[in-house]
Amino acid sequence: MKTRYKFLIGIGIIIIGVAGLNYYSYNDYINKQKERIELFFKYNYNNIDSLTFTETKKNPMGSLDFYGYFNSDKSNSFIGSVMPYQKEFERNNVMDGAFSRKNDKFKGRKTYTVSEIENIQQKERRENKEENSSSGFSDSTGLSKYSE
Repeated sequence: MKTRYKFLIGIGIIIIGVAGLNYYSYNDYINKQKERIELFFKYNYNNIDSLTFTETKKNPMGSLDFYGYFNSDKSNSFIGSVMPYQKEFERNNVMDGAFSRKNDKFKGRKTYTVSEIENIQQKERRENKEENSSSGFSDSTGLSKYSE
């Protein structure tokens, strides 16, 4: 009898552990998608100082929708969606058309996906790193005067 109870308690602990791990990984996923949505809006549109998320829910079609507004003005609302066939947020959004037309950053109402934005930023960081490393102590002849 005692081994049966120990076995059931062990199985219960495993089930609770798996459920807890699933809960925390889901919350990490939600937070990462919020960061991606924020990056998308701040990169593609002018005059966006802050984003406020009000609700996150899964709609009947299977997409995960993030509702919110920006610049502390509830009339500037948006919906960012992660579609079922996507792993992460890229560009699916609905926002106030008047605001987006006034605040487009790029000509032709072009918007970059989050993956494109990350690649652009990575390229800029690499170029900045190369510029910083090429200045300063990069030549060995400059150091020879201190070795005497």
